[in-house]
Amino acid sequence: MWQQSHYLWYLLFQLLLEVFFFEVVGFFKLLRVSYQSFSSLLLFIFLYFIIGLILDFISIVFIKLATQNITGKTKPFIIRMIIDCLFSWIAFHTADEIIGGIDIPLITEIIAVLFFYLVEIAFEAKEKGKGE
Repeated sequence: MWQQSHYLWYLLFQLLLEVFFFEVVGFFKLLRVSYQSFSSLLLFIFLYFIIGLILDFISIVFIKLATQNITGKTKPFIIRMIIDCLFSWIAFHTADEIIGGIDIPLITEIIAVLFFYLVEIAFEAKEKGKGE
């Protein structure tokens, strides 16, 4: 019984990774990103998540410090957008520079970071709507 459950979780995890990977491939094809091989693309994705995870914790601290005494909704949103996009871009650009088999133009990096930010905001708004 345990092995069947373990195998099912493994298949589910593998399916999620494959779906995510092919979504990234499609997104990069749409933005005309060139890469030498799927392994360099996979390494880029892995490195981006590792760097992004570290920088995300740092950006959360900066966002909290920068918005703690600001009232209203517009200024904290703009400050959060600037800090969050900056740290995401640093992670994206750093992974791009480290991996030699992938070439992402600067404008594509900026478009991707803004897209990721908008998706994050949309999911947060959806979660807030469920909680109310």
